[in-house]
Amino acid sequence: MKRNHLYIIGLMIVISSCTTVRYDTERYIKTSIETHKTGAYNSLKIMSLYNQTSMKDGTHLEMAAYKYDNQKGLVIVAYQYYKDRKPAKEENNVISNTAFVKLDTAQCRAILTNYIQLETKLKAEIPKNEEEIFADYTVCDDLFISMSKAKGAMIPSDIYLWIKGEKYTIATDAMLNNLEDFMKW
Repeated sequence: MKRNHLYIIGLMIVISSCTTVRYDTERYIKTSIETHKTGAYNSLKIMSLYNQTSMKDGTHLEMAAYKYDNQKGLVIVAYQYYKDRKPAKEENNVISNTAFVKLDTAQCRAILTNYIQLETKLKAEIPKNEEEIFADYTVCDDLFISMSKAKGAMIPSDIYLWIKGEKYTIATDAMLNNLEDFMKW
């Protein structure tokens, strides 16, 4: 019975976090990118590209593209969830940390271009036992991408986005495909 309650609570958190993420992306674009003047009209386009919770690290990422005022950009919203541990086990609260990163088309193109270079560098590396080799590319002050390779591993299927000092995992194919979709939009 207790297990069912925990499952239902977990499901409610995931469902509510997904709706909150879309709201937060839209809120960020409409309040931090779009400008509003009394009596003036605006035109804004938003396209959702990615909205996924990582089962590996419990983080949540969303990517949304926007077109506004002859500009095109990408907003990445990253959620990190923490348990606030209280003295009694029943009193745990979930706390989230939200970070926003705004990228322009040149930065997105740079990720696509430099991913290939990171992959090439990792292919050439031969890690020793218990060693993990990292290759990073800094996109901007708030974001760098990272890949790693351990002994006996091929090129990793995941890429890490380090957003404002926190690590978020995304499947490499998902990242590359979403960036390509953004560039074509």
